[in-house]
Amino acid sequence: MNIAWSCGFDNVQGFTTNIHIMICWYLAAIIGAAVSAFITNRVSKKLIYIFSSFLILIGGVFFVALADKYGGIAVARYLNGFAVGLVFVPMIVLIGEEVNSGQRGLGAGILVSGSISLGIYLQIVIASSFSYSASTSNNSFGTTQLHGIIVIIYAILAFLMSYFFVVESPILHLMLNNEHEAIDCLRRLQRPFVVTQETYQRLEEHRRYIEASEPNGDKCIPALVKLCLLRGLVALSFSPAIAAALLWSSTVYAEQFITWPWIIYGLCLWLGTYIAAFCLDSVGRKLVLLIGALSSGVLAIAIGAIYNDFVNYFIPSKMGYVLYMLFVLGLMVSFVNGASSAYLTEAFPLRLKPYYIALPFIVEMLVLLIIGACTPDKDSLAAYFITFGVFYLAFFVLSFLCLPETKQVSLQEAQSKFRNILSQ
Repeated sequence: MNIAWSCGFDNVQGFTTNIHIMICWYLAAIIGAAVSAFITNRVSKKLIYIFSSFLILIGGVFFVALADKYGGIAVARYLNGFAVGLVFVPMIVLIGEEVNSGQRGLGAGILVSGSISLGIYLQIVIASSFSYSASTSNNSFGTTQLHGIIVIIYAILAFLMSYFFVVESPILHLMLNNEHEAIDCLRRLQRPFVVTQETYQRLEEHRRYIEASEPNGDKCIPALVKLCLLRGLVALSFSPAIAAALLWSSTVYAEQFITWPWIIYGLCLWLGTYIAAFCLDSVGRKLVLLIGALSSGVLAIAIGAIYNDFVNYFIPSKMGYVLYMLFVLGLMVSFVNGASSAYLTEAFPLRLKPYYIALPFIVEMLVLLIIGACTPDKDSLAAYFITFGVFYLAFFVLSFLCLPETKQVSLQEAQSKFRNILSQ
């Protein structure tokens, strides 16, 4: 939700937003991810989840109670961003180590990409619902208070689910020579809650993964570079420039101010992540990513070409083409987002995994921060979309040559596939 907020879907009352408050969430998320990289294997992941939920809850209270105060909203966004960054690394680690190989892509697609796109969609719906009315009283109910209420609800749900359902990684217990605890974790992760032959099979698989793990991460630097590039491209999929393009094209196309295109774009982002999630373990990560990257690159260049002729900005039919291409673009970039989440869960060496997961996330936040620090205008849209398209098409070629297919394989096999620069 705060990513959409940072892109301009805020409708705040009582103060004027500036660059600081629009990008502070990204700064906090970077700090949270950096801290999380150091504590993920040292502190209980359940404790990290619960603490993050508590921070998000406090931030939600600030959104509700101090909706018209610049300082209150800034604090709320710092708390929320830090909490999201803090929880991102252990979440990716747990998905990779606890979800079986046949459903790892589904779990990553829904829990990581799906939750982000759902938050973006909810914030767009909130902003569009209040866009036709302006709140003038400090006590009147507006988008910021509604945002805060939803944040509070999700924080409470996250706290309850973390407390009752989060199970520590059995691999971590095996690394600490706690075989009994590892078996108990595996038992709690399966249905019914009894130790079976499958439990011991997964235990042996995890033991082989630990034995095969490299003591240093030098051999996985190619995987780190690939995923840093990939997550940097994911950041381009929703930005202030995208929001500006939606606003301008929809207004010119309808010849009046309308907000339903915002909702459609957010819905396409959300649906795209779920479509991708259900394909990652059957069609495969690589094919889903290639389809998304190629389609997104072509669409972005087509949009940029239309924006490159300034006359087209004022032709309703041309802006209509842009609008509907933006909808499809939102759907296609979600394929790339979903595949990148799956790759994050399985690409990195065991002992350095938290650090290697944090780095692509930090790169993504840095790209969002840089884009957010720039004010989009009509003159920059053509350059943005053409650059967007060229990067995605270049990564399509790079992915075809360098990214492996890791569906239905163990973590040990997936990691070995990522060690080579070129896919095999």
